Amino acid sequence: MLKHTFIVLILLLAPVLCAAEERTATSSVHAGFLYPNGVDVAGYTVEQSIADNVYYFYTFGFPSLAAAGLSYYTDYTGDGLSGAIGVGIGSVLYASLVYQWKIADKQYLKTGAGFTTGIAYTGAYPALSYEYRF
Repeated sequence: MLKHTFIVLILLLAPVLCAAEERTATSSVHAGFLYPNGVDVAGYTVEQSIADNVYYFYTFGFPSLAAAGLSYYTDYTGDGLSGAIGVGIGSVLYASLVYQWKIADKQYLKTGAGFTTGIAYTGAYPALSYEYRF
C-alpha cells in the first residue's frame, strides 16, 4: 500500500516539477468540517496554478496532518464548482466535489461532499469549510 501511495504522490507532483512557466502560489488558512482539499478541520494550504483552472496543492492540518493533490475550479476567485483529488497522511486517498462561494474579499465558503479511504475511516464525508486566502 505504501508503494502505491508513493507512486500516486509522484504522479501528482510531476506537473509541478515539470511546469515550464512560472505561476503564482496562493496560501490560505481554513477551518470547518471537513476541508475538501485535505479532509481536516483546521489547517494551512498552498495552491499553485499549473494550468487554466487546475492547481497543485499541499496542506497541513488537523487531524489529517499533511496531504497533496490536484484541484480544479470553474472560477478560482469567485463562485463555482471545485473538485479535488489527493493523497495524505490519515486519509490515504480522497476526492471531493464542492461549491465555492466568495463571501468577502479573500474569504470563501465551500460546501459539498467527498469520499476517502483512510486509516481510521473509509467512506463518504461532508465538506463545509471557511477559507481565507492571502
